[in-house]
Amino acid sequence: MARRLFVCAGEPSGDLHAARLVEECLRLDPQLQVDAVGGERLAAAGAVLRADRADRAVMGWLPVLGQMGSILRHTANFVEEMLQNPPDQLVVVDYPGLHYHLATIARGLGIPVSYYICPQVWAWAPWRVRRIASCADQLLVVLPFEEQIYSEYHSKVLHVGNPVFDSLVDVGTVPLLPGHEGSPILALLPGSRRQEVRSGLPALLEAAQILRQQTPSLETWVSCQRSQLLPEVEQLIARHPDVKIHVGEARALQARARMAIVCSGTATLETAWHGVPMVVAYPATELSRSVYQLLGVAPYFSLVNLFAGRRLVPEILFEPGDGEAIARLAMPLLDDNNAADLVSQLQQLRADRFHPGASKEAARQVLALLATGVSH
Repeated sequence: MARRLFVCAGEPSGDLHAARLVEECLRLDPQLQVDAVGGERLAAAGAVLRADRADRAVMGWLPVLGQMGSILRHTANFVEEMLQNPPDQLVVVDYPGLHYHLATIARGLGIPVSYYICPQVWAWAPWRVRRIASCADQLLVVLPFEEQIYSEYHSKVLHVGNPVFDSLVDVGTVPLLPGHEGSPILALLPGSRRQEVRSGLPALLEAAQILRQQTPSLETWVSCQRSQLLPEVEQLIARHPDVKIHVGEARALQARARMAIVCSGTATLETAWHGVPMVVAYPATELSRSVYQLLGVAPYFSLVNLFAGRRLVPEILFEPGDGEAIARLAMPLLDDNNAADLVSQLQQLRADRFHPGASKEAARQVLALLATGVSH
């Protein structure tokens, strides 16, 4: 009888990484059955999509409360599914809001659980590390130092590598950038969540305006990774007629940018892969910044600096609307010598530490647990 996985991804990046995991699992075991909650990429990878939540991810207490009814309904549906037709293993990908509860319930029913891409709670809520560790049979982490952090609370923590590099190594030809007039590009990457765009893009636009006063030749582009966010982005740039929008995957911008201002996340690694000088900027209230400074486990919040082990690129937790603070950090990178030096360091970082293979290794670990069929 074919074994069955249930894979759950809660946001666009999780959908992408879960899809690659499923592809590798099916390559290793073509008879495997995979049901999933996620988006179109998971479906294309060979999973049977039971619900689509990939475009509904939110962060923060108030947004999560606003979706609590939907989260509870989905959780109830998953529990009913697991009671009536339990999978041989549940795999949850990032997104702790829903996945912690789902994984905890699954383990209570005796279903083994793998947590792939453990949430970066060490950065903003380190007291939740123990909680995340308790909900799964194995933790598949994607940052080297996370293995030590989670190993304090779990006996089976495996660093599998970062799946972002699996995506980057297979990108092929970089697509054209329609409308590019040949001027140096200042790329603004405000994130893929509606909440991030609303709170962060106004300040990024203000910073871009200040930088263009210094270097008028800059051509400002905003990355809109999901077409659902286009009306929001268009509304926010209405007072900036010279700003252009690129809809779709950001690599067309990243590969051609002279400089970028990037919301923290995997986009920073993608931008570093292309060797683009950047500032990493994330909107945070004064309270959030104080909590991070007081309780944060890691010395940096940007993934580029965490991989480098030092402050390689400027990073800032900015008050929403404070574009001047971002511009002050970005201004030195307009100098060609400073930019060339950072490009060289980013290229060295890529050569030393940006290695593909995470999806294959994660798939091997998922199937290894599937073979044992044991939930602790």
